[in-house]
Amino acid sequence: MKISGTCRFCGIVSGQYQYAGVDEPFASNDGFVAVASIGALVEGWSLIIPKAHQLSMRNNYSNSVFADFLSSVLHRFFNKYGPLIAFEHGANKEGSITGCGTDHAHLHLVPFGESLFPDLQSSGLQWVQCHASEIASRSGTKEYLFYTELNAKKVWQDSVGYLHVLEHPLSQFFRRLIAERRGGVEAADYRHFPHLDTSMQTRIVLAGSVA
Repeated sequence: MKISGTCRFCGIVSGQYQYAGVDEPFASNDGFVAVASIGALVEGWSLIIPKAHQLSMRNNYSNSVFADFLSSVLHRFFNKYGPLIAFEHGANKEGSITGCGTDHAHLHLVPFGESLFPDLQSSGLQWVQCHASEIASRSGTKEYLFYTELNAKKVWQDSVGYLHVLEHPLSQFFRRLIAERRGGVEAADYRHFPHLDTSMQTRIVLAGSVA
């Protein structure tokens, strides 16, 4: 694990919260924590974070510990927020802009209420359908973007998503799409627009929900 002072997510795992407890996990198991996302443009936006320091989620998606934890968290989500979109900006090196300023793997869960698939189609990027468990073999050591949609009848293990393997780093791709849908791409920068009130409400709702 990285020294918590140099990695905010490692700090969260070790019990250090930079945002007055907003980023305190609302769920955890031996391998992962779930936290409300800072910079959430919609209530419910949360992150699944591995406790071990790593740069992408690619090697977790076929892990049964991850699958069990995600299933428990998704049960909370569907009870409180309904269907959601899930995505990852998969980095492969420290400091890559693909990691959106955080050198620690995380999967976004967002009850957005709309599909981003039309935006993917018009993005000019090449997408292939695949299960998340295939990302490691399809992306190799390259960085990637992954997107899928989930609901109470569509479990993670059976869900087919869309993968783009990056030739060059790309920052905040999905965040920008969501921000554009909400009328202002500048709001994609969570450092300038942390939306802590929204994040705190998310934590209150999901921490109080029974898995």
